[in-house]
Amino acid sequence: MLGLFENPVDPFPTGDAPTPDAGVLRFLLRELRPLRLVVVAAVATTILCAAIEVWLIGYAGRLVDTLAAASPDLLWAGYGTELLVVAAFVLLIRPVINLVGEALDDIAFRANARQLARWRAHRHVSRQAVGWFRDDLAGRVATWVRDGGDAASTAAYSVIHTLVFVIAYIAGSVWLMSTIDVRLLLPLGAWILAYALLMWWTVPRYRRASEHLQQAESELTGLLVDSYANADTLALLGGQDTRTEHDRRVFALARRAHLNLQRVEVTINATMMALSGALLVGLVGYGIVLWRSDSAPLGLVAAALALSFRITAMAEWLLDAVSSLFGSVGALRRALRTIAQPLAVADKPQARSLRVRGGAISFSQVSHHYGRRAGGLDRLSLDIAAGERVGVVGRSGAGKSTLVGLLLRFHDAESGTIMIDGTDITDVTQESLRAQIAMVAQEATLLHRSVRENIAGPGSADDAQIEKAVRRASADGFVAALKDAEGRTGMDAHVGERGVRLSGGQRQRIALARAFYRDAPVLVLDEATSALDSEAEAAIHDTLGEVMTGRTVIAIAHRLSTIAHLDRIVVLDTGRIVEQGTHAELLERGGIYADLWSRQSGGFLGAAEGQERAQARVPVDRGRP
Repeated sequence: MLGLFENPVDPFPTGDAPTPDAGVLRFLLRELRPLRLVVVAAVATTILCAAIEVWLIGYAGRLVDTLAAASPDLLWAGYGTELLVVAAFVLLIRPVINLVGEALDDIAFRANARQLARWRAHRHVSRQAVGWFRDDLAGRVATWVRDGGDAASTAAYSVIHTLVFVIAYIAGSVWLMSTIDVRLLLPLGAWILAYALLMWWTVPRYRRASEHLQQAESELTGLLVDSYANADTLALLGGQDTRTEHDRRVFALARRAHLNLQRVEVTINATMMALSGALLVGLVGYGIVLWRSDSAPLGLVAAALALSFRITAMAEWLLDAVSSLFGSVGALRRALRTIAQPLAVADKPQARSLRVRGGAISFSQVSHHYGRRAGGLDRLSLDIAAGERVGVVGRSGAGKSTLVGLLLRFHDAESGTIMIDGTDITDVTQESLRAQIAMVAQEATLLHRSVRENIAGPGSADDAQIEKAVRRASADGFVAALKDAEGRTGMDAHVGERGVRLSGGQRQRIALARAFYRDAPVLVLDEATSALDSEAEAAIHDTLGEVMTGRTVIAIAHRLSTIAHLDRIVVLDTGRIVEQGTHAELLERGGIYADLWSRQSGGFLGAAEGQERAQARVPVDRGRP
């Protein structure tokens, strides 16, 4: 039966994933809109359950009066049918209604709302530009995506499951007391006023303390993830005592935030105990006074006693729920600061797929300084012909990585245009753009997935093509010998977080195999062989030449010998092109490139070979500076 409540909606929709609303209420209304029918049914069932509970207490009071007035011998004859109907209702119908209510709240709503909010947040955040993720810790972003979904479902659940029930119950109690004796509303009304004042005092303090705790816990999570993910870097940095003191401060801040929250909770609980005693004395005591003066039946005292215990218990429940609600709202508000940010790089509404005919690339007056006044590129113009192989060199900070990042739309240029085959890359979808560009970065970081998925991506793949790519990258030897902790081998072996189970050279060869498998018309090499040893570099040297054939190539290199044989070399300095030409032409010019070459000449594998190849080429006048 409970299976009927499990799938009221698809919690993982695949349609458009709009930017989440930054406001908590708007976020909840839009993100949980698919569950609106479940919410209506859950609220109606909750009110019905509260009404039944109030009615039972009222009926219990009347039953006491009936038992006090009726003769034991005549009780069954006069009230037997009524008692059987009430017993059947309590034993059969009431549990079924309660079961439906619990199933609606906990299965149909809460389980789906949690994953629905998480899924939508994840889909939005995963579409953020690469540059966006560099502004925050990955662990902290993941925490807000996860906890944002939890907070959203908890906030809505607190309203549906607790607030509605308790408010309906107290309203029903007020109605019940007024039907018995309107004077009973005096102690009940005084208690409700005192309770409202308590909530007015405590809830804002609880909200602030909860927000501080969420922030402190976020900082702690970021510290833990950063420390564990970069354990090797921390070990090399040393300074264990200093690092321990820093970590201690972060842990201490989380402890202090937790203590501040607990102090508010202790104050709430102690005050609630005093209020519950006041309600018990007020209702029962006043009921006894009325009974002694023959103004009320004995059943009134019994009903007042039951109501006082029940109301105070639910008042504590309500206060906990309100505190939890505001705690969840605080956590959700903090999460929305991250997950509700608009896409830093977004496709245009009518963006089309990129069709590459030859792979000609044009940068026209492109500037990008990452929001600062310096760094990046400064009015750079560069034309790369289809099939041309261009090396990009320059000192650190010259703008080489920015050039590639803008081509891949990891950022959008602050000014200027970038075109591929005459099409502005901002007019096409990012997915289609990157499908036409294969890249091998200097630092090849892998997913904690199988070798197969790291080469071809998740889903179905052509194993024959994967194996061919692995051979071309000279990775078939070590891939065949891989075995992970779960016993998976070869292509199915998982490589560990960021590929930690592989050496740097092995990770680089997997990245090269990925580029070979993609077979894209544009190839970007960012120090593609920097992590390889001499033997491995020699093994793939000819293969790299093969994969470059017929493709437009942009190769960034600090090791100049690896690009000396390319068609053209572009030298960047402070974001601008200061030199370009063949290797031989640039050496003749005696500028920045010649200076860099002189520093490296003879110091790296293949330098002489690269120089000979470059000098053997006939210089071509391209009409460029």
